[in-house]
Amino acid sequence: MKSSSHTEVNAFDRPIIVLASPRSGSTLFYETLGKAKDLWTVGGESHAIIEEIPEFSTIYNGSISNELTENDGTTRAIEVLRERFQQQLRDSNNQAYDEQQLKPIRFLEKTPKNSLRIRFLNKVFPDAIFVHLIRDPKDNISSIIEGWRSGHFITYPHLPGFNNQWSYLLPPKWEALKGKPVEEIATFQWQTANQAIINDLKHIPENRQYTINYQDFLDNTGAVISKLCHFIGIEFDPELQQYCNKPLPYSQYTLTKPKADKWQKNKALLAPHMPQLTPLINQLNANLTNFSDYQVDNII
Repeated sequence: MKSSSHTEVNAFDRPIIVLASPRSGSTLFYETLGKAKDLWTVGGESHAIIEEIPEFSTIYNGSISNELTENDGTTRAIEVLRERFQQQLRDSNNQAYDEQQLKPIRFLEKTPKNSLRIRFLNKVFPDAIFVHLIRDPKDNISSIIEGWRSGHFITYPHLPGFNNQWSYLLPPKWEALKGKPVEEIATFQWQTANQAIINDLKHIPENRQYTINYQDFLDNTGAVISKLCHFIGIEFDPELQQYCNKPLPYSQYTLTKPKADKWQKNKALLAPHMPQLTPLINQLNANLTNFSDYQVDNII
């Protein structure tokens, strides 16, 4: 293990942490923003980086949930976590971080489980900027359903009561979902992730949080990314501009070709669960108002 002095010298400067529920479009968003020459990533999601440290391991801690708070982690465990992130840093050209580079770097992180870890990550990176990506619930929950059906995103195969099928993040109170249909589980995952983000961002200064509507990002990619770059304090460089001006590629986790109203195939399954989301949707739209003309809804 490298000494913690490397982490102190090569400090992370205002990391950008994307917060989103599973299947929210966060991979495409992350892959796009990650083209910025000023940003460094670990090349993907950080499940293993975080959860292979016993103190932060969902399985080691008895599969309670993916939630971590400011009460989790000794000083040494947090140093190890920062070191693990640093060891895997890559720039936009996939070049490894040079530990002799004696200047702070701008780190971009995205893992949907982090929606349940905001207070913890604020402890690990006290100057982090949190970017909340919101996808319309009909599209998002329908996509979670399809992900469960595909069997490609199983995260906790030995979770009691789920027959080797549990997919995506593990929210608190997951035990109550035993025997429930997949649409109810998917709705609970979307709701829990976004409600946790809303609740915990209330304790983050406004100059360290930003909200984006996924549809706005798709429709106005260059404008959305340009505004975000200005907010987080990096250049909207020519290569990133050129990338944003072209049709975006499919993300690495795309299941089927995107199309408008794809959620309609699950309309009958979604309908009974949409009314309960109204209070949360109102909160999401209140936050979006400051950043976008786009809103989300639960109208089937």
